[in-house]
Amino acid sequence: MPTWTRRSFEAPGLTQYPTGRHLAAVQARIGGSVVLCLDVSGSMSGSPLTQAKVGCRRFVDEALQAYYEVAVLLWDDGVVGHTELTRDGRTLDRFLGGAGIRGGTNVVPALYQAHQLLANRGGDRVVAIFGDGDLGDVAGARAKSDVMRAEDIRIITCGLGLASAESLDVISTEATGAGPRVAAQDDIADSIAGMAGGLRRNGRSR
Repeated sequence: MPTWTRRSFEAPGLTQYPTGRHLAAVQARIGGSVVLCLDVSGSMSGSPLTQAKVGCRRFVDEALQAYYEVAVLLWDDGVVGHTELTRDGRTLDRFLGGAGIRGGTNVVPALYQAHQLLANRGGDRVVAIFGDGDLGDVAGARAKSDVMRAEDIRIITCGLGLASAESLDVISTEATGAGPRVAAQDDIADSIAGMAGGLRRNGRSR
């Protein structure tokens, strides 16, 4: 059972009967929606982007297994592109495969787009952000994250290197007590896949 989802479900039953017309409603109630935001700014060129794609695919697989719809969003100083929320792993995989390097860094447009994707969705709502720089527009990022937090949208972040991690952590809603999530150059894939580890049952938001 994945450890990052808000609730754990250990009782038997859902997989022991033929699926019916209420399956989608049940999945929405026990799962939720996740927007995974990947930094494709110029400094992610080469190995960092290659590793990041591997980590994103692992994160997507875990989310789908936990009955979450997933959208992948690519960001630099704007939104480069995104998928809609879906449970189609092949669509998400193809989109990640086409991710390439772009421009500068500003997370605010990504936050706005993620918020729009999650609007009117039921269940747990999460934005997971990986980056290797700062927030860009710090005041704008704080303001938007406050609005999302007020709507019970959770934000988890991971930065490549301590400086990036501390910058992104400003908008995180996690309250792990362990400090910001930091990825090193040689463990980017594991760090992205592990971002969900702090979203355990009964975890508190800031």
